[in-house]
Amino acid sequence: MLMMVQTSPALNTYHPPSSSDKPLQKINTYPPTGRCPCSHVTYTLSSAPLTVHACHCTYCQRETGSSFALNAIYEPDRIAPTNGVTEAQLLHKAIPTASGPQGQTMVRCPECLSVVWSHYAAEGPLKIVRVGTIDGAVDAAGRLEFPSVEAELAYACLKSVPIVQEAANYTVNSIKQMVEFQSTLTYLKDPPTGWPNEAVDLIAGLNDIGSKVNDGKYTNEYDFENDIAALFIKAHDGHLSFNGMVYGGAFRWRRNLNIALISASKDGSEVPQVWSVRDYNASQTGYEPSPITQIDGQDVQQFLEAEAQMNAYHDPDTRFNALFFMASAETYGLFTSPRFYPGPTTNVTYENGTTNEYTNAAVVLQSETWSNISSPEDFYQVYVTPQETSSSGTKAKKRDPNSLPFHLENPRDHEFQGYNSIQHGSAPLNYPDPVVAHSADLVPLAGYFVNTGAGEIGVFVVGTFNTEDVEGAQEFQAVTQKFISEAKSRVVSRIVIDIRQNGGGKILSGYDMYKQFFPSQEPQTQSRWRGSQAGELFGKSISSFNSLTTLNAPVYVSPFSKAAYTDANGAEFGSWSDMYPPVQHHGDKFTSLLKYNLSDPSTTSDKVLAVGITITGYNERSNFTSDPFRAEDIVILSDGLCASTCAIFLELMVQQSNVRTIAVGGRPTRGPMVAVGGTKGTLVTPSEFLQAMSIYVASQFATSRQQLSDWASFMPNAFAIAVSDASVNFQDSIRKGKEGSGVPTQFLNDTANCRIWYEPRMYLNVSSLWEKTAEVAWGKNGALDEGACVSGSVTSREQQTGGGQGNPSGTQDEAAGSSESKDAAAGLRPSGEGWTAIVVCGAVVLSSMGVGMGIVW
Repeated sequence: MLMMVQTSPALNTYHPPSSSDKPLQKINTYPPTGRCPCSHVTYTLSSAPLTVHACHCTYCQRETGSSFALNAIYEPDRIAPTNGVTEAQLLHKAIPTASGPQGQTMVRCPECLSVVWSHYAAEGPLKIVRVGTIDGAVDAAGRLEFPSVEAELAYACLKSVPIVQEAANYTVNSIKQMVEFQSTLTYLKDPPTGWPNEAVDLIAGLNDIGSKVNDGKYTNEYDFENDIAALFIKAHDGHLSFNGMVYGGAFRWRRNLNIALISASKDGSEVPQVWSVRDYNASQTGYEPSPITQIDGQDVQQFLEAEAQMNAYHDPDTRFNALFFMASAETYGLFTSPRFYPGPTTNVTYENGTTNEYTNAAVVLQSETWSNISSPEDFYQVYVTPQETSSSGTKAKKRDPNSLPFHLENPRDHEFQGYNSIQHGSAPLNYPDPVVAHSADLVPLAGYFVNTGAGEIGVFVVGTFNTEDVEGAQEFQAVTQKFISEAKSRVVSRIVIDIRQNGGGKILSGYDMYKQFFPSQEPQTQSRWRGSQAGELFGKSISSFNSLTTLNAPVYVSPFSKAAYTDANGAEFGSWSDMYPPVQHHGDKFTSLLKYNLSDPSTTSDKVLAVGITITGYNERSNFTSDPFRAEDIVILSDGLCASTCAIFLELMVQQSNVRTIAVGGRPTRGPMVAVGGTKGTLVTPSEFLQAMSIYVASQFATSRQQLSDWASFMPNAFAIAVSDASVNFQDSIRKGKEGSGVPTQFLNDTANCRIWYEPRMYLNVSSLWEKTAEVAWGKNGALDEGACVSGSVTSREQQTGGGQGNPSGTQDEAAGSSESKDAAAGLRPSGEGWTAIVVCGAVVLSSMGVGMGIVW
């Protein structure tokens, strides 16, 4: 029998909506209600379920006449009888279960004898409600599309999926072709001083996997795909990914929400300990929560630091933070949603001697596909065989290309969806009422004003830069402008920008937000891309176009084209060789430094070709000239979970404009912490785009079959298996003033000005965190209260800008060109014809390219 009980914090508490609440999209009545078939037993629900699961024990199968019973799990105080029938008046019958001798008690209506809920002895008073008794169950549960099964069962299923050697071998070669576009390929193999991770040779690793394929050492598809994912995670770059459908498309691993964790200092001074968020959320007078000391028999800190190694953030403190409950992202963290199989159970030991064992689960991501699966071979057809060649009637869906890359996501857990998500605009659940907020549910952008010991402050929550469409980007700009305007009208001069859990988004929204805070300054960011055999062919071919035509429209301003960039003076590159001399660094070849033209309407305000916003400070918004706040009156609050466009935003705010940062959390060790622990790359490029470029260049520039055959050996080809996510970091960010060394900002350790610990109350009351941040930032006569920072965490400006001990030196490398000192910023101009441009994570991600003809290799 499946038993997965997950307990959420009291974020599920029902609050009647006010007139300013965002209109609800799913739930028709509040609070939701339920009843037995004869309506003798009726009840009201005051929250969403903790989780929904399918029980497939023999008893439930016999009881329902189907393969499983669908249950929703609730805390007992969330269910209130409405017709006077009490629990004691219902019929109770204890039955054994496959999970153990304690069994469960079925609770029935005394009139129609239908089961309304049950109690599992091992789980205390929790009520396991039959979903069929909930009125409007599909709407009310909010998460019925995410059933779950035991992790061990799902793992056995995945391990049974056969591997097709020819397809796997072809896929390895195609991945190697894609990886040649990874901008940091040689730096990962031989990292600069201060890089806190082991070196990884991606090509050698792929060769090893290819050898295992050829030698028949893989007996199933899952192990093959899992090894590729494990290799790529060692790069700790959220833009670099290869996630096959068996590895990441069918299930999402899940630990019990009873052990959703926080890492917190009791008083803000003591070194943090690890706790169950449920313990603090449920704490009552006289109850003393006990910290966790061991997980699966291992010291809790050692276990968690090892677990953190398996996520994509490059900084160890950031990786540690990613494991824990995050109210700002409405997620329980990567400990409860691990990227790799966590085993069948998780055993937790507390300081008070209590030990609990929990069954791990697997959330079924695409339950509708399983109607076509009755064997491992069927699974391969539905999930692994590419759509173009599959004979299956129902194919598993790939990830939405609008999404952030898989390893940059801290997606809202499905437990937070549904009718407990009554909120104001996009503000995270249980946050205060915002003064201004984005209306889109998945765009956490909101402004607040809070009274603190340092006076009234403005708090701007920026949880993403990603919006769905032009209207969303325009609203993003408008919300930022309105917040700044409101702060000025209230004569609030001190601002906390809370960028925790910001995985990136549209690059131009990042630039525009910077320009709204500092319109007097010109962005000084710079980028470049790595030369490879295919990249050089693409760049030389596409850059040969001297004007825009109907035939070259899909690629004329693609990232390989000289027309997509300007030089340091804002002029177009005159030739391909001007853009790609090439410049030599670290034994590799790169383009000149590239600038993004923020005043060009075709790259900014055009609603078809670009994002659809005019960047503040340019063109019709050139009247924004005065900075609304001084740099010393702004502080950025970060947990390190800042990546891509977020990293670009901080590069501008901190490195260029000298805004201060305060980091929160991290490992339980004293000392400094970085503010940006996610990828600092400026352009993520998906495999689909690289493959489409191969087709276009081959069709337009190959002059013979022999040449076409030669090119096919190194041009990116489609994979022979389906993937949910495959991409590379195409462009590096190169810091102004550090061009000589050529070291990407990805490898620079930029410490925050100060670091503070989370305290338990801050996880459940965000205002207390904002208050603490303000009091530390301005608490000593308007300056930083260094005594309130974690010991040893106050750093110098040199350390905050990639200098000091533990950072690469500024030694000049040999360069085959003079462009390395140019002032530039990353960018490219997408075309509106032929391919769809989606700006994601500081990048243009292309979902498709219509070439007008087909090429068969």
